[in-house]
Amino acid sequence: MGKPSLKFFIVFNLVMNIPMALGMSIGGMIFSGNADKLMSPALLLNTCIGFAVAVVINMFVPIPLIAMGFPKLFKVDPESVPGRFLGNVPVVFIFVIIIGLIMNFVNVQIFAGAAFPAFLFAFIGTFIPMYILCYVIAMIFIPIAQGTAAKVDSQVA
Repeated sequence: MGKPSLKFFIVFNLVMNIPMALGMSIGGMIFSGNADKLMSPALLLNTCIGFAVAVVINMFVPIPLIAMGFPKLFKVDPESVPGRFLGNVPVVFIFVIIIGLIMNFVNVQIFAGAAFPAFLFAFIGTFIPMYILCYVIAMIFIPIAQGTAAKVDSQVA
Protein backbone atom coordinates (compact mmCIF):
# COMPACT_ATOMS: atom_id res chain seq x y z
CA MET A 1 0.00 0.00 0.00
CA GLY A 2 1.57 3.24 -1.16
CA LYS A 3 1.07 6.68 0.24
CA PRO A 4 -2.50 7.81 -0.50
CA SER A 5 -3.08 10.84 -2.70
CA LEU A 6 -4.47 14.07 -1.27
CA LYS A 7 -7.81 13.41 -2.98
CA PHE A 8 -7.98 9.93 -1.42
CA PHE A 9 -7.04 11.34 2.00
CA ILE A 10 -9.74 14.05 1.85
CA VAL A 11 -12.54 11.73 0.69
CA PHE A 12 -11.55 8.98 3.13
CA ASN A 13 -11.52 11.46 6.04
CA LEU A 14 -14.92 12.88 5.13
CA VAL A 15 -16.59 9.49 4.69
CA MET A 16 -14.93 7.86 7.72
CA ASN A 17 -14.44 10.60 10.27
CA ILE A 18 -17.84 12.29 10.10
CA PRO A 19 -19.70 9.13 11.21
CA MET A 20 -16.96 8.37 13.77
CA ALA A 21 -17.07 11.89 15.25
CA LEU A 22 -20.88 11.96 15.25
CA GLY A 23 -21.02 8.49 16.83
CA MET A 24 -18.51 9.47 19.51
CA SER A 25 -20.41 12.68 20.23
CA ILE A 26 -23.78 10.98 20.53
CA GLY A 27 -22.32 7.99 22.39
CA GLY A 28 -20.40 10.23 24.77
CA MET A 29 -23.54 12.14 25.66
CA ILE A 30 -25.58 8.98 26.16
CA PHE A 31 -22.89 7.02 28.05
CA SER A 32 -22.18 9.95 30.36
CA GLY A 33 -25.84 10.44 31.23
CA ASN A 34 -26.27 13.63 29.22
CA ALA A 35 -28.67 12.34 26.58
CA ASP A 36 -30.86 15.39 27.25
CA LYS A 37 -28.19 17.50 25.49
CA LEU A 38 -28.46 15.60 22.19
CA MET A 39 -30.41 18.44 20.60
CA SER A 40 -28.13 21.16 21.91
CA PRO A 41 -25.31 23.00 20.12
CA ALA A 42 -22.92 20.81 22.14
CA LEU A 43 -23.56 17.94 19.71
CA LEU A 44 -22.41 19.99 16.73
CA LEU A 45 -19.42 21.35 18.63
CA ASN A 46 -18.38 17.88 19.84
CA THR A 47 -18.76 16.46 16.34
CA CYS A 48 -16.57 19.22 14.90
CA ILE A 49 -13.93 18.68 17.59
CA GLY A 50 -13.99 14.92 17.05
CA PHE A 51 -13.74 15.30 13.29
CA ALA A 52 -10.83 17.76 13.49
CA VAL A 53 -8.91 15.56 15.92
CA ALA A 54 -9.56 12.46 13.76
CA VAL A 55 -8.16 14.25 10.71
CA VAL A 56 -5.06 15.25 12.67
CA ILE A 57 -4.62 11.67 13.88
CA ASN A 58 -4.86 10.42 10.30
CA MET A 59 -2.27 12.99 9.24
CA PHE A 60 0.35 12.15 11.85
CA VAL A 61 -0.20 8.53 12.91
CA PRO A 62 0.50 5.79 10.34
CA ILE A 63 -2.98 4.31 10.71
CA PRO A 64 -2.88 2.19 7.49
CA LEU A 65 0.45 0.67 8.53
CA ILE A 66 -0.91 -0.18 11.95
CA ALA A 67 -4.12 -1.62 10.50
CA MET A 68 -2.13 -3.78 8.08
CA GLY A 69 0.72 -4.67 10.45
CA PHE A 70 -1.20 -5.74 13.54
CA PRO A 71 -2.87 -8.79 11.92
CA LYS A 72 0.52 -9.83 10.52
CA LEU A 73 1.76 -10.18 14.11
CA PHE A 74 -0.72 -13.05 14.40
CA LYS A 75 0.12 -14.42 10.95
CA VAL A 76 -3.29 -13.34 9.62
CA ASP A 77 -3.79 -11.80 6.18
CA PRO A 78 -4.77 -8.13 6.81
CA GLU A 79 -7.08 -8.16 3.78
CA SER A 80 -9.10 -11.12 5.08
CA VAL A 81 -12.17 -10.70 7.27
CA PRO A 82 -10.32 -11.85 10.42
CA GLY A 83 -7.46 -9.54 9.43
CA ARG A 84 -9.79 -6.57 9.19
CA PHE A 85 -11.27 -7.40 12.58
CA LEU A 86 -7.77 -7.61 14.08
CA GLY A 87 -6.48 -4.54 12.24
CA ASN A 88 -9.20 -2.36 13.71
CA VAL A 89 -8.36 -3.30 17.31
CA PRO A 90 -5.34 -0.99 17.73
CA VAL A 91 -6.64 1.64 15.30
CA VAL A 92 -9.88 2.15 17.21
CA PHE A 93 -7.94 2.09 20.47
CA ILE A 94 -5.77 4.98 19.24
CA PHE A 95 -8.78 7.03 18.13
CA VAL A 96 -10.80 6.41 21.28
CA ILE A 97 -7.89 7.23 23.58
CA ILE A 98 -6.93 10.48 21.84
CA ILE A 99 -10.37 11.77 20.85
CA GLY A 100 -11.96 10.52 24.08
CA LEU A 101 -9.44 12.31 26.28
CA ILE A 102 -9.75 15.55 24.34
CA MET A 103 -13.55 15.50 24.17
CA ASN A 104 -13.85 14.58 27.85
CA PHE A 105 -11.45 17.36 28.77
CA VAL A 106 -13.42 19.90 26.75
CA ASN A 107 -16.82 18.81 28.02
CA VAL A 108 -16.04 18.04 31.66
CA GLN A 109 -13.19 20.40 32.41
CA ILE A 110 -13.92 23.42 30.24
CA PHE A 111 -17.70 23.43 29.70
CA ALA A 112 -18.83 21.87 32.98
CA GLY A 113 -16.04 23.44 35.03
CA ALA A 114 -15.40 20.27 37.03
CA ALA A 115 -12.20 19.66 38.96
CA PHE A 116 -9.20 18.27 37.06
CA PRO A 117 -9.51 14.56 37.91
CA ALA A 118 -13.19 14.52 36.90
CA PHE A 119 -12.48 14.37 33.18
CA LEU A 120 -10.16 11.39 33.68
CA PHE A 121 -12.86 9.50 35.58
CA ALA A 122 -15.40 10.46 32.91
CA PHE A 123 -13.05 9.11 30.26
CA ILE A 124 -12.40 5.87 32.14
CA GLY A 125 -16.11 5.42 32.81
CA THR A 126 -17.07 5.72 29.14
CA PHE A 127 -14.04 4.05 27.56
CA ILE A 128 -15.38 0.51 27.10
CA PRO A 129 -18.79 1.42 25.65
CA MET A 130 -17.14 4.10 23.49
CA TYR A 131 -14.56 1.59 22.23
CA ILE A 132 -17.28 -0.92 21.29
CA LEU A 133 -19.34 1.78 19.55
CA CYS A 134 -16.34 3.08 17.60
CA TYR A 135 -15.23 -0.42 16.66
CA VAL A 136 -18.65 -1.12 15.14
CA ILE A 137 -18.65 2.23 13.32
CA ALA A 138 -15.15 1.52 11.98
CA MET A 139 -16.11 -1.94 10.76
CA ILE A 140 -19.06 -0.47 8.88
CA PHE A 141 -17.51 2.70 7.48
CA ILE A 142 -13.87 1.83 6.72
CA PRO A 143 -14.74 -0.32 3.69
CA ILE A 144 -17.20 2.33 2.51
CA ALA A 145 -14.62 5.10 2.98
CA GLN A 146 -11.87 3.11 1.25
CA GLY A 147 -14.09 2.22 -1.69
CA THR A 148 -15.44 5.73 -2.11
CA ALA A 149 -12.01 7.32 -1.80
CA ALA A 150 -10.48 4.86 -4.27
CA LYS A 151 -13.31 5.44 -6.74
CA VAL A 152 -13.02 9.24 -6.50
CA ASP A 153 -9.22 9.04 -6.64
CA SER A 154 -9.25 6.95 -9.81
CA GLN A 155 -11.57 9.33 -11.69
CA VAL A 156 -9.88 11.62 -14.15
CA ALA A 157 -10.41 15.28 -13.32
